[in-house]
Amino acid sequence: MRPGPALAGLLLLASAAASACGPATYNARAARAFANEDARRAIIDDRAADLERAAWLADEVLSSTPYSPGDAWIAALRLDDDEGERLRARLEETPPYDGEHEVPLAKLYRAKLDEALARAPLQQRARGERGAPPAFARLFDALAALAAPSREASAASRLPAAWQALAEHARALAAEERSVERLSAGRPLGAPDTPEIAAAKARAGARRRALAGAHRDVALAAAALRAASAEQEPARTIARDALQVLSFVLRMHIEALAVAPYVVKQARRVARDEPGYRAAVERAEAISRVLEEQRAALSICAEALSAPAQTPLEDTAGFEAQEGFLEQGRAISLDAVHLKLKGDVELLLFHQLASAGSSGGVNDYRGRTRRLAYDVDPVFMVGGRALLTYDFDHARDAARLNAGFKTDRLFSSGGDIQYDGSLGRLLGLNGFASDVFDIGADLAGVSTSLKIARFTAGNVTELAVDPATDRDAGAVASAPFQLLLRQIDVGFDVTKLFPEAADDLYLEELLAGFRYIDYKLPRIFYALRERDPGEGDVYVFERQSPAQSVTSRFYQGGFSVRMGNGEWPRLAPFGDLGLYGGAGPVRYAFSADPAVPGAPREVDEATMIALSGNVSVGLRLRLTSYLSRLRLLTEVSYNVEAIGQGIISSIRATRRGDETIYTIGRKLDIGGFDVFHGPRLLAVLVL
Repeated sequence: MRPGPALAGLLLLASAAASACGPATYNARAARAFANEDARRAIIDDRAADLERAAWLADEVLSSTPYSPGDAWIAALRLDDDEGERLRARLEETPPYDGEHEVPLAKLYRAKLDEALARAPLQQRARGERGAPPAFARLFDALAALAAPSREASAASRLPAAWQALAEHARALAAEERSVERLSAGRPLGAPDTPEIAAAKARAGARRRALAGAHRDVALAAAALRAASAEQEPARTIARDALQVLSFVLRMHIEALAVAPYVVKQARRVARDEPGYRAAVERAEAISRVLEEQRAALSICAEALSAPAQTPLEDTAGFEAQEGFLEQGRAISLDAVHLKLKGDVELLLFHQLASAGSSGGVNDYRGRTRRLAYDVDPVFMVGGRALLTYDFDHARDAARLNAGFKTDRLFSSGGDIQYDGSLGRLLGLNGFASDVFDIGADLAGVSTSLKIARFTAGNVTELAVDPATDRDAGAVASAPFQLLLRQIDVGFDVTKLFPEAADDLYLEELLAGFRYIDYKLPRIFYALRERDPGEGDVYVFERQSPAQSVTSRFYQGGFSVRMGNGEWPRLAPFGDLGLYGGAGPVRYAFSADPAVPGAPREVDEATMIALSGNVSVGLRLRLTSYLSRLRLLTEVSYNVEAIGQGIISSIRATRRGDETIYTIGRKLDIGGFDVFHGPRLLAVLVL
């Protein structure tokens, strides 16, 4: 046995067992192929029928097809690259496929197995004419005969019953789990089980134990097959024929399980609009369970048969496509490598949105004599970046290597904007160490975003304010200023914990984590107090600070969510919503005597509390064919981000009967909310 391909084959089978939905190297490929397809009922029904047919064919070929050593129908179980392309081209022209939905590999293996089994009745008729009946009524009998000389021969004879039990108990377990789910729907969390729920759980537990018993019988049968001697005919031919059949059916199941989760997901989407389609969802879930139990049995038996057949598993019929596992792995690796070219056009504006004033809002600023107005030229930027990305397991773009432009900026006016997604660099790592750290963070579901916006053209004007009406009374002074905003978001994508529910809710991403914001502006602070002590409904002006340069630095926790259909539909709207809250240190000053110009200042340090929120709406357009490796996406959106901040200077406790009410007695604020907003056009070319 060649050590390289053998190791690759074992790793692929091990990953298939662990993932329960196909080889780990195939998961990212399957996700790109099926995860965000338009849910068309005809396609779903066809793929679900393929899953049903795969389970039926496995039972048919092992339990019902007569067999003689050297049968031609077994030799017909070959699916190399050329034959696969021929089959795919034929099936792509067959309804319901329309050029926008990929034909799964499982369908190719299912079709090839159908073609091969169609030859078996012809062979039987030919034997009948010669008066030569088949040597065995089914392949299971041949396996029992192969293991007969070993001490574990009786274990092999139990394989047919164990095989049937796997399918029976898998379907029943899926039904019992659905029953538990229905009975538990709407019940409070932690509520004790009703007798009906307890009974359903007990039945499900019994089915799980029965499934475990069937798998133990399969393992014992596999041990008997591994110990079988196949030095002489017909045992040698039986071992090799059986291995060819089992490997082909195993590969069919691996590929079926790769597409099965997406069949279920898309069926759920249709069922939301067509409640009667829920039965199709349940059938797809049940057949997925059956296929997984069968795959586990096929895997252990095929591995065992490779010993008496003296044939590496990767050299068998089921894995002939792509010339073996190492070649297949290289092809999959190539498919997982992508060159991304990003073009970005953005207009970013800054304004301060005044708090509600004396017209009846919460804060009444009548009495102040000064306020600041900001007139900042917007930043217009055209940017681009080239990146190499690689898909690992379930994670897209897990490895990223920046190429070309160090920043996004190609052309800018009024400042510039930079984006980065490397957590490693933010932590001070460089080069390869940073890339390795980022790969681990991406695989763990950690997302990082750094935004640096620099406004280089603007003025701040100090305006006189009529203290009686809080209306502007003219400019007092003006000065140029610049603004530098740094924002870092680090979050964990919570959808990885409930991917099926996220798909149902059209959640593309739900990040829970940390936000850091840092920027500096001229400010005037306003001290406000409760108008009616203990009420906390309206705050009135008490005093104001002179204009001063203040750094806003906040450490916040919160979440951000993107709702949408993903990047695959032709035209898909999306929306972003984020909310973060936290605090940070601030240093500020008030005049010791506001009536005396040039009076010394009272400098103080405090904790500034801040809330930041962002909302955006957008539209994503896919310009290339769904089946094309070349993908061109455009995305236009408008984003608004608001930051509100203030200092609580005292807390008031008011006793009302047996209850104590806590309100903010005094507070400091800056008279408004800082708002960053603007449109953005993003174009992404993926090769």
